[in-house]
Amino acid sequence: MSIKKIVVKISSNLLNPDNNIDIVEKITKEISELKIKGYQIIIVTSGAVMHGVKKINLTEKPSSIPLLQSCAAMGQIDLMQRYKTEFEKYNMIPAQILVSTDDFNNRKRYLNLINTVNTLLNLTAIPIFNENDSINIEELKFGDNDHLSALITLMMDFDMLILLTDVDGLYDKDPRENKDAQLIKCINKLDDSCLRSINSKVSKFSSGGMKAKIESSKKVANAGIDVFIGNGFNVKLENIINYKENGTYIYGEKEKVNARLRWIGFSPVNKAKIFIDEGAYKALVFKKSSLLASGIIKVEGHFSKGALVGIYFNEKKIAQGLTNYPSKDLQLIKGFKSQDFHKVIKNPDYEEVIHRNNMYLL
Repeated sequence: MSIKKIVVKISSNLLNPDNNIDIVEKITKEISELKIKGYQIIIVTSGAVMHGVKKINLTEKPSSIPLLQSCAAMGQIDLMQRYKTEFEKYNMIPAQILVSTDDFNNRKRYLNLINTVNTLLNLTAIPIFNENDSINIEELKFGDNDHLSALITLMMDFDMLILLTDVDGLYDKDPRENKDAQLIKCINKLDDSCLRSINSKVSKFSSGGMKAKIESSKKVANAGIDVFIGNGFNVKLENIINYKENGTYIYGEKEKVNARLRWIGFSPVNKAKIFIDEGAYKALVFKKSSLLASGIIKVEGHFSKGALVGIYFNEKKIAQGLTNYPSKDLQLIKGFKSQDFHKVIKNPDYEEVIHRNNMYLL
């Protein structure tokens, strides 16, 4: 596969100003070399909170939400100044984009975001994404920038997601605790066994860890896009996209998912949940059926008609889709057959709660 469009996510540990290697200086030089060759690059950066923490002489990321948001607000300026200074050496313009989950689960805002990024790329600018940590409340947060980088890769339909961290890739054991740990150099199919073998430890400045990277990689790979995880201090971007670098390559499914289904399947869902019984689960998974109200056992959250909702069986999310009914109506028709909807709600317009064409199985 010819790789021409890449998303590069840089972890907080790499961006510590006290590191011996200036990762921003290293990455901007490599990006400038790729831009000359016609590549399109988007950066997803962590590090705003860490820069703010250091600015006010704290020793670790604060647990207080107002203090955390304040650190992000102060640190974002210093972080972007680092990028601006280095990109200016190569006559390149960085463009800051701060986002929340609302920018992805609202279809109109999602399309506006795509148009903005495409315009920036056409202007040869380098879009630099970060979560809007200074104002995002808990339900609007991505959880970590690994998930954000996956969403951006899917949104823009880029060719590869590169996750740069301070370890060489995915190991069969934690290399910091097991000297015999072996680097897994390639994965053809990510499954739950990969997640079970990984711990979720994070550093005092970060929020992701390897587990988040694998969860994010699974989304991207399922949509047909390749992922690389490796040590940002040691790897080179051009070697990565030529599949010649030391790290972990995760190969995408052979069939790529179209743009509309990518949005339905991988955009974040804010507390909108539908729980189904075993019969409905089998109908969705094995028969590729639409979701009917008769198979719904519980509805959580408040949402309107057309909202993006998660579908759960035995507490595990199995699908996402666009609902034909608001939550207040679903509370009344759950468990009912479609011909009986008129007994509990006015003007039941649809037989299906979620049509198969508006659903993505995870």
